[in-house]
Amino acid sequence: LAPPAGFAADPVKLLGFQSMPFSAVGEGKKLSGPGYEFVADLFKAAGIAFVAEGLPFGRVIEELNGDNAVAVFLTRTPAREQQFTWIAGLIEDDGFVFVSRAGSPAVTSFDQAKTLKSVGVLATSALAAQLTQNGVTNVDPVSSDELNAKKLVSSRIDAWFTSSTQGRYVLKQEQIAQDAVTIGPKVVPVPQWIVGAKGLPKETVEKLQAAFAAAKNNGRYAAFRASVD
Repeated sequence: LAPPAGFAADPVKLLGFQSMPFSAVGEGKKLSGPGYEFVADLFKAAGIAFVAEGLPFGRVIEELNGDNAVAVFLTRTPAREQQFTWIAGLIEDDGFVFVSRAGSPAVTSFDQAKTLKSVGVLATSALAAQLTQNGVTNVDPVSSDELNAKKLVSSRIDAWFTSSTQGRYVLKQEQIAQDAVTIGPKVVPVPQWIVGAKGLPKETVEKLQAAFAAAKNNGRYAAFRASVD
């Protein structure tokens, strides 16, 4: 017998890609990280069965184009608005920023970034695309933001382009003092949302949204934000 309309017969695929503090992918495609743990708790609170898996970014997007998948987070953009189901704002006030060394002027615009010798960025990311779109060609792409942070403080790059949330988290993890760098203003807003496939059952979406609302009321969301801010 076919399941009733709007009923997910199989566990929801809960997906994430390598992007701390939201999610990390370990051995055996195992997911971890503060963002993943928060979203997994929402599934548990909502009583929704799920199977977690860490995948490359492109594969996460492919799975979201199916019917029964949720990603820990994705940047909500106009181009993606109709493509997916936007469940809840994980970090709605995130933004792309330039980080420079203390003592150097804050980098406040793409035009200013064009005057620098080199700008570090995560390779093949939305950040790298944003630099290209805004005419910043003096780019030094690398495989991790941890490496960007190290290169910045050792004067191997002039600035590092990252998200505000990710940048602060990496500086903390790498034990780089906040006063060793200058974090510029957000030059592009990038709201990070928990996102589902377009065909995700309505009941699943509503249960997750109710669990998210409860997490905002009971302090669980505040604890998550404190762990990444």
